[in-house]
Amino acid sequence: MSLQSDAIFTRIKDRVSADQAAAKAINAIFCYKITSNGKVAKEWTLDLKTGEVYEGAPKTKADTVLTVADQDMVDIALGRLNPQAAFMKGKLKITGNIMLTQKLVPLLKTEAKL
Repeated sequence: MSLQSDAIFTRIKDRVSADQAAAKAINAIFCYKITSNGKVAKEWTLDLKTGEVYEGAPKTKADTVLTVADQDMVDIALGRLNPQAAFMKGKLKITGNIMLTQKLVPLLKTEAKL
């Protein structure tokens, strides 16, 4: 199944590959559960301890799990939806170490139009 947000994770993967030191400085594992029609359609793992970004569940326990709808993920990455506002409205659910998500902001910013 192909989702709109796949392009965002491909871009994050490229950024992490290009700057391993910055990625590893975050030193955390994030699991994104992308939903479609209210059900988890796909999982993406950002393992910033090893510098890997891949589709699927984390190989070890994630520090932070983020659950967000496909379109909301796209809107957050394009700057149309503020992540804090999405969280407050229940569009973005976060479990685990919520403070680590602040370190992700530079990786999520995208200049590309999807």
